[in-house]
Amino acid sequence: MDTAEFILRVISRYTDKVFIVSGTDYPAFIKAELKLKSPEFVVVPHEITAASAALGYSLSGKLGVLMVHTVPGTLNSLGIIADAYTSRIPLLVIAGKSPYTDKGSTASRSLRIHWTQDANQEELVKYVKWKFEIRDPSQVPAAISRAIQIALSEPQGPVYLAIPREISVARVEEKEVKMEPFYPGVPDSVLEKAKEMILKASRPVMITWRAGRKESWFNSLKEFAETANIPVLNYVGERVNYPSNGKMALDHLDLREADLIIEVETEVPWIPRFTDVDAKVIKVDVDPSYSYIPYYEFPCDLCVQSSVDEFFNKLRVERKLEKDVEEMIEKQREEKKERIRKLADEKKIHPDYLSYEIGKLKWTVFNEYDLNPRYAEFNSFNSYFGDPAFGHLGWALGAGVGYKMATGKDVVITVGDGSFIFGVPTAFYYVVKKFPVLVVIFDNKSWKAVERAVKEVYPGEKFESFPGAEIDIDDLPKTIESVGGYYEYVERPSEVEEALMRGKEKVKNGIPTIVHARVTDKRGE
Repeated sequence: MDTAEFILRVISRYTDKVFIVSGTDYPAFIKAELKLKSPEFVVVPHEITAASAALGYSLSGKLGVLMVHTVPGTLNSLGIIADAYTSRIPLLVIAGKSPYTDKGSTASRSLRIHWTQDANQEELVKYVKWKFEIRDPSQVPAAISRAIQIALSEPQGPVYLAIPREISVARVEEKEVKMEPFYPGVPDSVLEKAKEMILKASRPVMITWRAGRKESWFNSLKEFAETANIPVLNYVGERVNYPSNGKMALDHLDLREADLIIEVETEVPWIPRFTDVDAKVIKVDVDPSYSYIPYYEFPCDLCVQSSVDEFFNKLRVERKLEKDVEEMIEKQREEKKERIRKLADEKKIHPDYLSYEIGKLKWTVFNEYDLNPRYAEFNSFNSYFGDPAFGHLGWALGAGVGYKMATGKDVVITVGDGSFIFGVPTAFYYVVKKFPVLVVIFDNKSWKAVERAVKEVYPGEKFESFPGAEIDIDDLPKTIESVGGYYEYVERPSEVEEALMRGKEKVKNGIPTIVHARVTDKRGE
């Protein structure tokens, strides 16, 4: 058996699809796929979209696998790989590598680019848990097993495996190297100290960002929060960490009022420039150091390296719900309802109102930037995915389609006008024809984050325009009609609900749909 067939056989235990942007380095893998039929190769004609689709596939609980072409393919995919790394999403990235011999084999160099693309590719890749070039066929069984083990072990993340063409066609010994993923636990002494700190606190609060990465984590945090009666900030952050309608879901709190903060799977719990925190801190994380961040000043009185479910399932704390906390949560909910009623009567579509209407669809949301999850209820595990921590744009279009491929669930993808372009729409159209989804564009005719940054750095100054931040995508989204898709433009709140319902029906009938909404510049609370 040659290397390519062996690797595909191993991969097929963890996934049924491989997202590929192939090149001259993949003849052996193409031959092997024709023989095995599984995992299926899904061709995506751009690495940003292909990597995003693999990321979305991983979010389903399966292993996302990406195959790219040597140096150019690696460079094109690096941003999405970095998204996966900082957000702890497992990915197996396999990159072809230029042949290292110039004669003596049918796999030797045969094109000019085989010389110009010859490089130490692994040096180009920073944001991965592990990277390796297979240099000899004897390394193949251990290398592929170790790659998958590291990708799936906590903290999960991407791994990078480079395979020269000569290695891909070489014969390999058929042997299994057992390397199971590992999972961190928590000692009893740490649990006792955490319990003592919580019982001493009069105003504890939980802050999280991605504690809902696994269903067992989501369930354990929910049970703990409701037993200990501790409110949860960022209940919907990068993931759904706690139900929007849960009794402890809190939109905002002045952290100066807290005397204990329990941070769970969040690298930036608050912004020090704007928030002066004097509370005790318990940090629960599979890797609380966040060592990939060079400078890191957040305090930690009790740092717990543990999975979320291991910690909260073993930590038994019962507290009474403070009356003022209960009233604060209820007040915030009523304020949101009143705000939506007012926004429905506005002349222009506010992003918060559009968020509310999208939430009513009850579909899985992939949100790149503009949807405000506070105004759309997300009450179940994996019902919402927000921007990865690294912030490389262009991920949502591909990820939403990849997730639908893996799960069959209905998906709505929300993007800004700029992030729609970054998602490489033509490559997205290529795959969305078979796996239709609903895309909603929040079009504010600008990169508002850049405008806000200018105003923040130069407060009090007036600017007539913002060169470098101005963008108008015009009718570009209408091009979805070229692949048989449906397009609709809306600009008034009264048009939104019916447009979304039409989009939902189109997707149900197998037609990919874009609802293009002109939104106001104003930001919600």
